[in-house]
Amino acid sequence: MTWEELFNTIRSKFKTLIADEYSLPTQYDNHNLADQKDLWCRLKITTGDTFQADCGGASGSRDRTVGAITAELKIPVGKGDKKLLQMAGNIKTAFNRKNHDGVRFKTASIKRIGRVNNEWQINVNCPFYADDIS
Repeated sequence: MTWEELFNTIRSKFKTLIADEYSLPTQYDNHNLADQKDLWCRLKITTGDTFQADCGGASGSRDRTVGAITAELKIPVGKGDKKLLQMAGNIKTAFNRKNHDGVRFKTASIKRIGRVNNEWQINVNCPFYADDIS
C-alpha cells in the first residue's frame, strides 16, 4: 500500500462511516473548515516507523507501517458533552479492531481533553498498521 493509498483509505472510510453517516463537519489534514457553532471533528493521521515485517517468499517481502488516527471532537463550551460522548462511541465502534481495505485498526481509546480555548474536547485515538508487499 502506497502512502497515498494509505491516507486516502483512512480518509475515505472516516468520511463514509462517520462524517457522512452522522453529518459531522470534519476537518482533514491540510484543509480548512469554517468556524463551527456545534459539534465538529479534526481528523489527524500520524504515521510512525515503517519496518520489514517478514522476508516473504514467493509473495515477496512485507513492510509494515504503523500509525494512528486521532479524531479530535470539539463543541463550544457550555453545550455539554453528550454529543461528544455519543460521537466518540460511534467512532470507536467503527474503527475498534476493524480491518478497512487493508488498514488494520487496533484497540481504540477515548480520552477526555477538556477545555481548549472556547471549546470542549474529547479525542478518539485509533492505532493502525498497514502492510506493503513487494
